[in-house]
Amino acid sequence: MKRFSCSLSFFVVTTVLLLAAHKSWLLLFWMAAVLHELGHLLALYLLGGRVNRFCFRLSGGELQYDGKHLSYGREILLALAGPGINLLCAWLCGWLALFGHRELLYQFSGCHLVLAFFFFFSALPLDGGRVLQNLLELRYPMDGELLALRVSLCLGAVLALIGLAILLQGGNPTLFSAGGVILLRSLGKKPLHLPKKLLK
Repeated sequence: MKRFSCSLSFFVVTTVLLLAAHKSWLLLFWMAAVLHELGHLLALYLLGGRVNRFCFRLSGGELQYDGKHLSYGREILLALAGPGINLLCAWLCGWLALFGHRELLYQFSGCHLVLAFFFFFSALPLDGGRVLQNLLELRYPMDGELLALRVSLCLGAVLALIGLAILLQGGNPTLFSAGGVILLRSLGKKPLHLPKKLLK
């Protein structure tokens, strides 16, 4: 059983908003996160996958599905569907802002763009990391997951170190938090179903 979860990005975005004191944006980000997960859900149905569980909480959404019969190409399309919906909604909100309610629509468009940016990041368990994993598994069937995990660990470490340097200079802790969460999630065996040889 595989899963998509937006809890990581939602955590990072919430941190950004709380630090920036734009708490009124939280509802807009939550709505953007819901649309993101619905994008994955719609793509899964269109690609012939089977939903095992779909839920959405204040901490983020999660879609569990049976994707054994999905090809690598379909898995990549499924991973891109969520950020794709966010980009489409960002464009639509920007276009609708030309006709009124500019401030609200521009804010909602910004929420979608931030979510899409984080989800496109090539680190597991984000959507960009899933795309990378499927591309690597297509080229290296036995070691693709392990290689994707190593890339995720490296990217998480780099983000955490850069974020720590920024934090020590009195800057925003968001980048440090994002890198740390990516590292913790990458090291967690349950959500990623890591191969045992990684632990040796």
